[in-house]
Amino acid sequence: MKKIVTLFLVVISLLGCENETATIQVSQIDSKKELVELKQKAITPILTMAKNKEFKDFILNECLKQEHGEYNVYFSKIIQKFKDNPSYSKYITDLSTLSNQIKKLNGGIEPLVFYPRAETIEENFKSLRKSQKVFKMSQQVEQTIAVNQDVMDPNGSTPGYILSFDGEMIYFDNIFEEFAWENDVWVIGEEEVVPNMSSFEDNITTSVSFVAPPSRFENQAEYGGIIQVTDLGAIEPWTKGKLEFSIIIRGITGVEVKKDFDKRKRSHFRNNKWYDYNYFIGNWTNSAFGILMVEKWLELDGGSSASVTLTIPPAVPGGITTSVTIPSKNRDDDLGQSIIQFTDSMNQIYNLSHMNMKRKHL
Repeated sequence: MKKIVTLFLVVISLLGCENETATIQVSQIDSKKELVELKQKAITPILTMAKNKEFKDFILNECLKQEHGEYNVYFSKIIQKFKDNPSYSKYITDLSTLSNQIKKLNGGIEPLVFYPRAETIEENFKSLRKSQKVFKMSQQVEQTIAVNQDVMDPNGSTPGYILSFDGEMIYFDNIFEEFAWENDVWVIGEEEVVPNMSSFEDNITTSVSFVAPPSRFENQAEYGGIIQVTDLGAIEPWTKGKLEFSIIIRGITGVEVKKDFDKRKRSHFRNNKWYDYNYFIGNWTNSAFGILMVEKWLELDGGSSASVTLTIPPAVPGGITTSVTIPSKNRDDDLGQSIIQFTDSMNQIYNLSHMNMKRKHL
């Protein structure tokens, strides 16, 4: 009888845990749904204020500053700027309420307006300064279009909205990345909480054309961070802007190097272009790294604490495969890993999820 009672209590305990887990999962789904709805509601006051040139100029100028490493401006800065202006009082009040609700739901993460075309405008001005030609904007739509960062179709587009004549939010068309970088499309989203990243030297693209011996020799300087993105949208939707890559390299000796690269514009990775971060890994000696390294890539998006696994092959045939846990965040994208052997050709290309990588030595 005692055994039966004990078993009954264990079952009830397990059922209680399952119910608690299910409740947590439902709660998380409800929170995400509410966040999407709140960002959708923020579109109307933002678009209404966008009817004024003063407001549009403010958004552009703030986005060009890239204070957070991206072409965006936080709701809090918009509110601070226009809170005492009677022409915007109603819309700022609405935006302030929505901003507080959004932050309450997502742990204080700042909601924002991301303006992709600010990058195009910046590049055009740079070209103008170089060529001294007359600067001419591309043909623009008549009014600002807003999209919700959290709503993305499988084809890479997202519904765009404008205001009707009576101030109601109405569907305009599905917006693709190429259109957003050439027209007044504003993304209503939130910041990505990633390591302290900047856009320093974002305009520098290191050449990936180099001449090097086809094979390695002991103690040679090894460089990595050379990548080709094969599916940009799969790694980071265009509504989230720049990419924040991280590389983790571990030799079979246990030596590990890790680098969180600074933010980089999407234009560096479009059309299967190779991009070279020119990252010095170290002088490869068998005593330091062993006969092979494992290289893993992540795209950082922040979130709560989590981890990824690095699988290390055996150092000798018949040896034991080991796994190493690497700290990460739950929103980070694990792009996979590859094994680089000391005997590999320096011309070899390694395939990961939605990207390729290679090495070089100088």
